[in-house]
Amino acid sequence: MGRTDDLNEERMRILGGRLADLSVTETVQYFPSGKEDRVVATLQSSYYPDVVDTATLEIRLRLNGEFNIQYFEEWAGERWSCRWDRHPNTHNTRDHYHVPPQPREESAVDAVYPEDPNDVLRMVLETIEKRINDIWATTDPIFPSEYEFKQEYGADYLVDT
Repeated sequence: MGRTDDLNEERMRILGGRLADLSVTETVQYFPSGKEDRVVATLQSSYYPDVVDTATLEIRLRLNGEFNIQYFEEWAGERWSCRWDRHPNTHNTRDHYHVPPQPREESAVDAVYPEDPNDVLRMVLETIEKRINDIWATTDPIFPSEYEFKQEYGADYLVDT
């Protein structure tokens, strides 16, 4: 997935425009320096408790239907992240999810995603909304270094293993 000449730039711009219209989105950058193969959305810090410094969503789509969507939260020097992928690989099925807090190949789980990128983005945003609500729901937040994945994010699309 390292080539930039097979990006679905038109669809990425459309999804970026949809993100820009959401109240949770602060800014959207199209193919910024250092991430020329992505659309990067910075989310509004006011949607998060003070313990979360920043949150971003990065989208990369290919003309052949493959994608990579990554979500990041920065917490006082720690990072909580997850990634939704569709591409051939040796570690999982074509559709797979790299679990939080640190996405790694060895901890990826099989998934089933919608075919339409609009529906995939909707699914990702629903997962992020659940994550935001869960952070707000506690007075003692679980920092990324303390977090253990229990399939609470992605229960609708993860394949039982």
